[in-house]
Amino acid sequence: MRYWSVFLLLVVMSFNLMAQTRLSNEASISLLTCAAGDELYSVFGHSAIRVHDPKANLDVVFNYGTFDFDTPNFYLKFANGDLNYMLAYGPYNRFLRAYNYEKRSVWEQKLNLTDDEKQKLFDAIVTNAKPENKFYRYDFLFDNCATRIRDIIVANVDGEVEYNTSEHEEKTFRDMLHYYDARVPWIRDGLDIILGMKTDYDASQYDQMFLPDYLMKHLSEAKKVNTGTALLGPKQTILSFDKEDKAGTLTPGLLMWLLFFLSMGLVFVEVKRKAPFVVINRIVLLFSGVVGALIFFLWFLSRHSVTGENFNMLWAMPFNLFAAFLASWFYKSKVFKLYLLFLMVCVSIPLIFGWLIPQHLPYAIYPLCLLFISRYASWYFLLTRS
Repeated sequence: MRYWSVFLLLVVMSFNLMAQTRLSNEASISLLTCAAGDELYSVFGHSAIRVHDPKANLDVVFNYGTFDFDTPNFYLKFANGDLNYMLAYGPYNRFLRAYNYEKRSVWEQKLNLTDDEKQKLFDAIVTNAKPENKFYRYDFLFDNCATRIRDIIVANVDGEVEYNTSEHEEKTFRDMLHYYDARVPWIRDGLDIILGMKTDYDASQYDQMFLPDYLMKHLSEAKKVNTGTALLGPKQTILSFDKEDKAGTLTPGLLMWLLFFLSMGLVFVEVKRKAPFVVINRIVLLFSGVVGALIFFLWFLSRHSVTGENFNMLWAMPFNLFAAFLASWFYKSKVFKLYLLFLMVCVSIPLIFGWLIPQHLPYAIYPLCLLFISRYASWYFLLTRS
């Protein structure tokens, strides 16, 4: 019964929203900025638009950052960059309850718009919310819940919007992401592995607004050229929570160092017994191959805009996915010995020439590369001595 009541509420709200053709002179439209959460999808914060018209009993939040888990082939579409996000809307009080439950701060800033501009913006949002218009192909850096809000606001303000360029800080996309994911090192290093060289390009002031905090910052400093007034009003705190740092003590870098030293211990045992631990080496090849296959897919086959040109493929070799399952007799062949030499050369490049690579490589890959070299080198040494 509860689900039917929610469904009926949404149907009634949808009817009232679409029927609402004219905002009153008491209406306000606000930018809502939400603090980062603990889950991957919320690590970088969130932006939404609130439309409040007390005369019409309207208080709705429009959210461009929603997706449907029931989408057919959801995970395949997500990996391929074909997942559609959508503009959804719901009651403001329900929006606040959700963020209060997640203990995430929320700030509100009213847009300094004329009545005509408010109506124009509201009409554009309502048009966006129609079933035939609400879906869009999500892009992590260039088309998301923040950039959609930036674009629809700027497009419906009379005249041009002028940004404050005097205090603009030059940052790469990756530097900006690191500010948020530093407290979650596993997510940080995971993203650094799959995001390619384009993420290290400088982000213009316009592009920086892909992050909700920077959307708030740059729009707060922006002015409407035709009137000289600020685009946004003062920031009001709606919900406030102190964010706890939940980063664990076992970081990817620490784990890789531990595994490297363990591998060096295994090298000592292998040399004494004059035989490699083939099962362990197969696991190393499999891990490298799986990560390499993922990078290959994201680079060459997916529609993601910033997962190409990825130098992590030097250590994450896709061919290792097949090499891990080769017959035991092949591991003693001359071809495989040459392949081990090739792997050692590739894995050594980030260690020796990392400063020349035009891409940030996560710290954890350096002990990981040493780990791989220890496995490949000991295997090669024992094969040539047998």
